[in-house]
This record gives sequence, structure tokens and C-alpha cells, in this order.
Amino acid sequence: MEGGRRKDDKKQRKVWDFRLFYVLLQTVSKIFIINSIIIMIISKRIRMTLAVVMMAVASVNAQNGYMNELSVAYGFGSNTDLASSFYKGVFTGKQLNYWGPISVEYFHRLDSNDRLGFGAIAAIGGCKWDDDGDAKSTFYTFMPAIKYNWSVSEHVSWYSKAAIGVTIGSDSGVKKDSKSDSNTMFNWQATIVGVEFGSAFRGFVELGTGEQGIFIGGLRYKF
Repeated sequence: MEGGRRKDDKKQRKVWDFRLFYVLLQTVSKIFIINSIIIMIISKRIRMTLAVVMMAVASVNAQNGYMNELSVAYGFGSNTDLASSFYKGVFTGKQLNYWGPISVEYFHRLDSNDRLGFGAIAAIGGCKWDDDGDAKSTFYTFMPAIKYNWSVSEHVSWYSKAAIGVTIGSDSGVKKDSKSDSNTMFNWQATIVGVEFGSAFRGFVELGTGEQGIFIGGLRYKF
């Protein structure tokens, strides 16, 4: 009798163990299914949120995408400054007082997402020296130019630019017997690196070589 009861108890335990395992398996399966559904819902919401954010960023970039820019700058160490200082200072011993160049530049991009812009640069500079009076030279420069933005953001951009054109130099003196002289020469500007900062109104600094100068600083308006 006892042996039969032990066998029945073992069978009953096996049945309960199986039921417990089955219930546990169902519970785990339900938890897994629920978690999967939750993850799918959350991931879908995340994807939708990311899509909305990306669309908003694209919209902001489109709204802030400027296609035109107008700049005013002052430079130090222009080509005509260095040439005048070398020629008149070294060969004639005259004391020079150079000013400028002051330059105005305009660039246009065909699309707000384009990094390449096309435009022009106009500059003026001059110097005065002691020549038994108040003699002076004035230099007028015009150059077609291109500008490439290496990085573009809402508030800071890095760029380079290049320009090739001509400079018209005019020499004049105060004395009655002094003659005015003018000549035309080839000139250029190569900005190795420039950085601008701000929003529509921006400040900028540049490092390069040419008629705008070695060191350039100014203000820019984008529209």
C-alpha cells in the first residue's frame, strides 16, 4: 500500500511540476510577447520622433539657407602695400604711410545647399610719401572670385576663396612740375582659411595672401 502511495505521489509531483513549468513557460512567453510589442511601439515612436526632428532640422536649414552675401573688410599686408614699401622705401628712401586696403565683396550661391559661391571683390588702398611735397599713390582693384565653404553650420563656417583680376595704380604729387602717372597690373587674392561667426550678420577673419591682405577682418551680411 505504501509503495503504491509513493508512486502516486511521484506521479502527482510530476504532473504539478509539468503544470508549473507550463505556466511558467506561458508567463515567460507572454512577457516576451508583451515586451516585443512594447519595443516595437517604442521603436516606432522613436523612428517617428527622429523623422519629425530630421524634417524640422531640414526645414530650419532651408529657412536659414542664405544664397547671397555682402561683405566689407579691412586688410593688412596687401600686394601693393608690400610692393610700394619695398620699391619706394628701399630704392628711393621715402617714408611711406600706407592705408587700406578696404574691400567690398559679393558672393552668390546657385542653391542654398551649395558650398561653392561665385562673386567679385573690389578694393581700394593707397600710400603717401615725402617727395618735397605730399605725393601719394592710390590703387583700385577689381577681381572676379570664387568661395568654397568647407563646413557650414547655422552660426560658424570655415571657407577658402580665390580671386584674380587687375589693379589700376595712380601716382600724383602736389608740386606743379610733378606729373600724374597711372598703370595697370595683374593682381590676385588667395585666402587659405577663413572663419565667419554669427547669424545673418556675421563677423569674419581670414588668413591668406594677395591684394586684400595677409590678415583680413570684417563684417558680412547674408541674405
